[in-house]
Amino acid sequence: MDNKDIINAVIVCSEDIGWHVNSNPTKDEVIFEFSKFTPAGQDFSFQVAMSSGSLKGMTQEIMEYYEAFDVDAEAYLWLDSSGHGRNGAPYRMRDVLADMEAAEQMIRGLLEALIVLEDRLCKMG
Repeated sequence: MDNKDIINAVIVCSEDIGWHVNSNPTKDEVIFEFSKFTPAGQDFSFQVAMSSGSLKGMTQEIMEYYEAFDVDAEAYLWLDSSGHGRNGAPYRMRDVLADMEAAEQMIRGLLEALIVLEDRLCKMG
């Protein structure tokens, strides 16, 4: 399977579970930007690179991002000095935290879907 087919498979797999995907191929890698709205309406996004058509390397990068995702720190970024949501975040601290927990689960869902895709592509040869 060539690089273009892998890129298209990643896009289709991700879009099937509600993510919007932009890909930017360069000479040595493809930068994917994954974005999706959280339940509270935050436009959540992150980027990962795929080098040399290695879907396994990209899923490993997403795994590292997922494992390092700090729900509390992310929620804190959306709170004002009095502990209420700002910049369109929900007013209640609990709701901001719940939204960041949902973002974490969104990343996990994407990772799981891409691991299934990776396994399927490996079996295809």
